[in-house]
Amino acid sequence: MKLKIDLRVKRALKYIKPYLGLSILSIVLASLAAATAASPIFIIKQVVNDVLMKKNYNMLIMINIAIILIFILKGFVFYYQAYVSAYISNKITFNVRQELFEHLQKLSMGYFAKTEVGELMARFYNDTEKFKAFIVLAFSSIVKLFTILIAVIAIFQMSWKLSIISLIFIPLLSKIVRTFTKKLYKTGGEIQKKIGIITTVIQENLSGIRVVKAFANEDYEIEKFRKINDENFNANIKNVKISSKVTPVVDFFNAVSLVIILMIGGVQVIKGEVDSGQFLAFLTALALLSDPLRVLTSNINKMTTNLSSVERVFEILDEIPEIREIETPITKEEIIGKVDIKDIYFKYDREYVLKNVNISGNPGEVVALVGQSGSGKTTLVNLIPRFYEVEKGEILVDGENIKNLEIKFLRKNIGIVPQETFLFSGTIRENIMYGKRDATFKEVKKAAESANAIEFIEKLPNGFDTEVGERGVLLSGGQKQRIAIARAILKNPKILILDEATSALDTESERLVQDALDKLMKNRTTFVIAHRLSTIINADKIVVMKNGEIQEVGTHKKLLEKRGMYKELYDKQFKN
Repeated sequence: MKLKIDLRVKRALKYIKPYLGLSILSIVLASLAAATAASPIFIIKQVVNDVLMKKNYNMLIMINIAIILIFILKGFVFYYQAYVSAYISNKITFNVRQELFEHLQKLSMGYFAKTEVGELMARFYNDTEKFKAFIVLAFSSIVKLFTILIAVIAIFQMSWKLSIISLIFIPLLSKIVRTFTKKLYKTGGEIQKKIGIITTVIQENLSGIRVVKAFANEDYEIEKFRKINDENFNANIKNVKISSKVTPVVDFFNAVSLVIILMIGGVQVIKGEVDSGQFLAFLTALALLSDPLRVLTSNINKMTTNLSSVERVFEILDEIPEIREIETPITKEEIIGKVDIKDIYFKYDREYVLKNVNISGNPGEVVALVGQSGSGKTTLVNLIPRFYEVEKGEILVDGENIKNLEIKFLRKNIGIVPQETFLFSGTIRENIMYGKRDATFKEVKKAAESANAIEFIEKLPNGFDTEVGERGVLLSGGQKQRIAIARAILKNPKILILDEATSALDTESERLVQDALDKLMKNRTTFVIAHRLSTIINADKIVVMKNGEIQEVGTHKKLLEKRGMYKELYDKQFKN
């Protein structure tokens, strides 16, 4: 456990490297801050011996002036040290979040399929804040370390015997603190897990609030949230119980140390072995040593708790993308769009969900995939843009294995219109332009016309600049689908994937969307997943799937004549 923590700390502190100059400045300022904080040690001796004992008024004035100057210096030093350390910690947080976001964009779909969005959001926001707190506490601890160092040097100069007695408890304290640290590391991890679950519950509830209200399950959701919220509360209280024990333990040993010092030192003063000013200065140094020791202990506890968050951030950064490019991937001016799927096998876990699949699609052809839910249709089309990696076999585009193609190049030539359209918060124009970021308004408008979307867009108060709301909530299902089609038209892909794009629409919306899709499919290689067989009757090739295997391939007419599985599906849908 100790080695693991040390490696995480070492890795976290590497983020300071780009700000090494500012970090050195912070350390210099920290040493000055420590010196000003330790100044009472030296002042108290002068006050007692030179002012009170010798009644030296001039020395009294000089000491007062020195105190004012020291506190002015202290104010400036503490301000700039705090500013510099805060600047560094915030820049590090910015860099960590940026690196985290960039890495998330590189991860494969398989990672997102097995990781909850709420958990990722908790790590992205809460854990990165804890990462920042870890760095802030590290800088704060530097100041305390310098203060402790100066105080220790001072007490040894005054009386090495008393110093040894006062520091004799430190090894025991260190062992106690390490024990608490291990427990805090564990409870800190529990807290972050609970926060991740809370974020997931909230995210799911808000995304599905319509379903919640439709089933009148508000009370159930409240109770579910209360349960996980209570678990988070209990985890925090457990952490507080552990951390709260540290200070009383440290204070107790400090008190025992102080009693012993008072007894021994008091005797020395009475015998004349140590003068009063020196002894009071020694006690002042001990007092100054006590506070930074307590704060440093507290900082270590907090840093240990936050270390679990640092580790959770690194867990994502250490995640290796499943889909990776070869060293010199292939790009072309353009592609024709011929797709050959050869001897494909694929599994998510242990069992194969696709077995020995062979399909080809030529430019201008429509290949329809039909079959019951769970037959592997969506999984198959997700392999074409390399959302997942094939287990066995190969997928060729224009005769080239897609593993040899640059991923961005491949995906830029593939358009996808899913059943559940996702629109980003923003305007209609921005959502259509997602298909081509540098498109002109003329191109955007033309794409909207081709998608049968121009009529409803122009009726909106702000036309193309109308806000769609989060996930397009301000638009109807048919309107969102036509925006998605316009987005795909603007992209102008050679290969098109339609995943039950009309199954959730009413009759009128389906007619408009289907007409738009017919325009979109022209001169492209199109793979259509269809639930309603009426939409794929004119397909060039219909592929019937069951349990991840191809059962039949042919045109609508030939498959009906074959009187096989397709005929059964057709009769079920169209029987009176």
